Amino acid sequence: MTGVDFGKRFAEDRHAVDDRLAVILPDESEAPASLHGAIRYATLGGGKRLRGVLCLAGQRLCGDAHPCGALEAACAIECLHAYTLVHDDLPALDNDDLRRGKPSCHKRCGEAVAILVGDALQALAFDILSHAPAPSGNVLEAVRVLAVAAGSRYLVGGQVADIEGEKAEPSEERVRFIHERKTAELIAASLSVGAAIAGAPERTRTEMHQIGRAAGLAFQIVDDVLDLTGSTEAVGKALRKDEKRRKITYPAHFGVQSSRETARRLIADATRRIEMLGDDGYIRHLFSLIAERSS
Repeated sequence: MTGVDFGKRFAEDRHAVDDRLAVILPDESEAPASLHGAIRYATLGGGKRLRGVLCLAGQRLCGDAHPCGALEAACAIECLHAYTLVHDDLPALDNDDLRRGKPSCHKRCGEAVAILVGDALQALAFDILSHAPAPSGNVLEAVRVLAVAAGSRYLVGGQVADIEGEKAEPSEERVRFIHERKTAELIAASLSVGAAIAGAPERTRTEMHQIGRAAGLAFQIVDDVLDLTGSTEAVGKALRKDEKRRKITYPAHFGVQSSRETARRLIADATRRIEMLGDDGYIRHLFSLIAERSS
């Protein structure tokens, strides 16, 4: 579609998610203030909101029914994502001192509070989603999709495989197992949760989920490349950690150039398939941001 400013639409969607999160998160004036202040610190004031925006875009692609429900779902997804970042940064896992250009939650608030922030954000995500203003069947399907993504077969399982894979011999099968679960599945769920809120048929939801997995795998490959080639100032977190810890990544196994080509191929496939579902160019724009990201 010509003449459409997708960058402006993305900015508007990001602001909508940020504004709603600022309202829906517990205020730090509410006890326990230390926990609620840390929740707001970990969730607000940074991040591109790509997952939440993909949820909004998926809902629009499937007829734009129940937009307020989609916004609540987008906030739920961002809460769940924030929880994974807080826990990933902990010393027992990735041991990151920086996140989004500022001290990680555990560095600012302490490890005990950071653990509880993650616990609270995960619960809050499903509380928000369960109250989304949309037909109950649509909401139930959205809850199911997000719950599966968050569990032992995907997000948590991918994190465990990532830990157990340190210093192991990399293989394509092992790399894909980790990346598809730890990162790609939540991006896939973001699209299909939006489709579920809109009441899209199962066939469409399934196709969108698979498209999201391809884009999500590309996202993680680009992230791995940035860890080797980016700057801390641009990326907003410490770099070169994967190489030092001998983590299993695409560039470690295939090299930087081959990894970049794989990411481009995945994005091209995801773009082709989403266009077949009637995308007006906006989701294609979001996918291009994944391919071209520098932070």
